[in-house]
Amino acid sequence: MSLKIDIENLNDLLMNLESTSGIFGTCLVRNNGIIIISRLSTDIDSRKFGAMAATMFASIETATNTLENTNINSLTVEFTNEYQLIVLKAAEQILLVALIGLNVNLGLILIEIEETIKKIKETLEE
Repeated sequence: MSLKIDIENLNDLLMNLESTSGIFGTCLVRNNGIIIISRLSTDIDSRKFGAMAATMFASIETATNTLENTNINSLTVEFTNEYQLIVLKAAEQILLVALIGLNVNLGLILIEIEETIKKIKETLEE
């Protein structure tokens, strides 16, 4: 399946998501680890970051294949330096990756991410 990608619109969606308190950066990554768009800080190597996130997500999917009717929707990793990484399926072959604070209102952030994912899917379908 080939997806038409409107980079400008996706960038706007991620920028709006990042206005949520506690989100420090976001990116969209293909399942194979290739960055579609990155809004991460310039001191983060977004190519390595995206590849790492996609690899972790794929590993968890593989590990849970033994469970019946189990699909992974998100993965959260907490770092010791007050950050956490959340990786979510944004579309069939696209992941949304967000770097967020450790002590944040995760419920509010997840609601905002879910709304953004809906808009991403709409953008990709246009």
